[in-house]
Amino acid sequence: MKRLFEEITDFLLGTRYYAVIIGERGSDRYYVASEIHTTRASAEAHRSRIEQTRTFIYITTITFRTKRLNFWSSESQMMLASIWPSRDKNQRS
Repeated sequence: MKRLFEEITDFLLGTRYYAVIIGERGSDRYYVASEIHTTRASAEAHRSRIEQTRTFIYITTITFRTKRLNFWSSESQMMLASIWPSRDKNQRS
């Protein structure tokens, strides 16, 4: 039943994603980390990797929902493949 509720919520409100906000040590600059996560556990694992570095500090994890683009759907993969240049090494540009 919970999975059905999650599917309905995702359909109505969009898919939930997690982003980690990081900052440079000794600076007042803040960034969104380069990875967008689909699960909180994945975001927490990224947080623990960030906390082990000397360059960045963990600030917070934010959640957001979007209906615009599901990066892991087959339609999105086909769309991105048509936009991005091929990485085939045998193909000449």
